[in-house]
Amino acid sequence: MEELLSQALPFWKDLTDREQYELIQKTEIEDYKKGIVIHVGSSECAGVQIVKKGQIRTYITSPSGGEITLFRLVEGDVSILSAACMLRGMNIEMDMQMEEDSVLYTIPKALYKKLSDGNTKVKDYTMEMVSEKFSDVIWLFNQYVFSNSASRLAGVILEHRALAGSNLIEITHDTLARDLGTAREVVSRLLKQFQIDGYVKLTRGHIEVIDVEALLKV
Repeated sequence: MEELLSQALPFWKDLTDREQYELIQKTEIEDYKKGIVIHVGSSECAGVQIVKKGQIRTYITSPSGGEITLFRLVEGDVSILSAACMLRGMNIEMDMQMEEDSVLYTIPKALYKKLSDGNTKVKDYTMEMVSEKFSDVIWLFNQYVFSNSASRLAGVILEHRALAGSNLIEITHDTLARDLGTAREVVSRLLKQFQIDGYVKLTRGHIEVIDVEALLKV
């Protein structure tokens, strides 16, 4: 526990011995099976979450049921937005879906708020992380509004390639459609064109990236 907290939290060394001890004692460990969804919002504010193991997709859902992926969390990442409710004036509703069996460490919101209120290093880190995530989200929505679907799909494919650490990606058209917030048919049509152009090779349940440079230029 102490090793993970000290590695994940840059302000760890700026905490008192008592604050470190309280974090170690009160941080909760939870296991989640692949496919489990956690809702994060004004009424479901768990606290600050650290990914010890797994991969998590964070997304928003439209009133009509469409989904747009905001970002993914992997081992060692810290989810500050899961505690956003403790920040005055901030109201965010999103869901976190486990894409793999995952283990999360959760710092209760009351404890984290106490640390943030009493330690400027914690408060500065919190605001920096929130600002960084919202910058990422604004960039995403700029892409969604101003970029064409082919360009966005190419970017998502390259993101999954990086996550997999391989040119061969195990992924479905439905997953890509959710990431883009578009229809599966749109994704299938674009992927077929990418294959014709020689950018990717499609097989059942898999996409093999053939030409990274071409996808970067789409």
